[in-house]
Formats: sequence, C-alpha cells, structure tokens
Amino acid sequence: MDIEIRSGLAEARALAGEHWRALTVYVAIGVVIPFLLLSSEPIFNLRTVMAMAVSPYSAYVSGSIAGPIYLLGIVSVLAAGAMLAAWNAVLAEMREGFISEIMYGMVAGAAFLVTNILLYFGIGILVSAPIVATIGMTEWNGVAGGALAIAYRLFLSILGTWIGARLCLAGAIMGAGGGLNPFSAFAESWWLTREAQGRLFAFYFVWGAIIGAAFGGLVLLHGAVIWNNAQAPGSWLETMMSFGWVLLFAAYFLGQILFAAGFLRSARPATAAAEVFA
Repeated sequence: MDIEIRSGLAEARALAGEHWRALTVYVAIGVVIPFLLLSSEPIFNLRTVMAMAVSPYSAYVSGSIAGPIYLLGIVSVLAAGAMLAAWNAVLAEMREGFISEIMYGMVAGAAFLVTNILLYFGIGILVSAPIVATIGMTEWNGVAGGALAIAYRLFLSILGTWIGARLCLAGAIMGAGGGLNPFSAFAESWWLTREAQGRLFAFYFVWGAIIGAAFGGLVLLHGAVIWNNAQAPGSWLETMMSFGWVLLFAAYFLGQILFAAGFLRSARPATAAAEVFA
C-alpha cells in the first residue's frame, strides 16, 4: 500500500473544484461561526492578551473560567462536525444534501473529536511519565527553560506530527463511508499510511511549518497595529486583521480536509481489518 503525494494533491485539487460550493458552506460553519463566537469572549481578544502580558496586574478579565472553556467546547464540536460533514460531501458516492450531511457531521464529529482528545491525552501521559518518574515535577520545573525542555518539546512536535500523519486519513475514511466509529477509521488509516509514512510526515511537517509561520507573522502584524494604537478597536484596520485571521483559519481548515481526502482517493482499497496491524 502506497500513497503518492503528487497524485494526492491532484485529487485534492479536483475535489476542491468539484465541490467548492459545499466547501464554502462548511468553511462558514467550521471557521466563520466559531471565529465570531470566540471574538465575543474577551480572553480570546489579542488586545486583552497583550495587555495582560505587558502588565498582568493592571489588566484582567472578569468572569468565570467555565465560560471560555464551555465556548471552546462548542467551537470544537462545530469545527469537527463541519470537517466530517465536508468529508462526507466530497467523498460519499452519492450526496444526500446539506441537512443530512450536517446532522451526520455533528454526531460523527463529536465522536471523532472525543477520540482524538483521549488519544493524544493518553500519548501525552505515556510520554511524560518517564520524566516525572525519573526527575520529578519539581526538578522538571527547574529546567523548564533549558536545553532539556527545548529538546523535549521538539520531540513532542515530531512525535505528534508523525502520529498525525499516520492517522490523517481517519476523518476522511469516516466521511466517505458515513461511519460513526472512529476507532476502526484510525486503524484503517494506520494501515493505509504505513508505506508512505515518511512522505506524509515530511508533507505535514512542512504544512505545519507554513501555517505556523503564517500564524506568527499575523500575530506580529496584528500586535504591531495594536501596540502602535494606529486605529481604535472596531476600525477598518482591525476589521482587516480579523479578515486575515479568518482567511488563515479557512486555509488550514480546507487543507486538512482536502489533503486527507486527496490522499485517501489516491490510496489503494483497504484490506481486511485483520490485516490492519500486520
């Protein structure tokens, strides 16, 4: 089993051209609506974050922490649901319409999201356990800014990218078949990507670096606008900054959907489940 990056990207472009209307709808559900919801919470405002960073004792955000956490939960479910609905729209043999796709996406997306959280939380515990057992949390906090901590974070980044590359097809597999079981989709993705894991790791590492660089650049640009106080909040320049954030998140959202869908389309049919971890 092998997956060619070039053929996968060609499939992704074809799917984008064929289903651009559906993708536009799901970008609105999975990116625009969550962005507007988060913008209503002061703690997610860059002005507030910068004020707290510069003077943590003079700037504060009132209210309970439960509100932002609850809002993050809603936004996460919306984004995951929109992704599963989009995969169902672009990969299903026969589309059943937006209502059916959205209903499927909300249910499948919640299962997909919870499974991902449990998976990465479990991996985080397994990776952290040896350090805690060896040197303890007190000693670890003492070296948190040193070379050991930097190497550890680099290791986590590489490990997370590799696991993400191996499981990148799971959501697309669920959406293509209208499935609700993320565990079997993860197993099938693990098997499908075994021959191409090096290429997929390199691709997603570069993709993550591009998005990270764009994110950092936008933070610096938006921060400069705020720091120089060139425009008041709500001005046209602040609106353009918000538009830039939406474009960045939309690009990442579409990339995650179309890359996985294209790679799945370029892969050979999966074999029996008994051969998944052979």
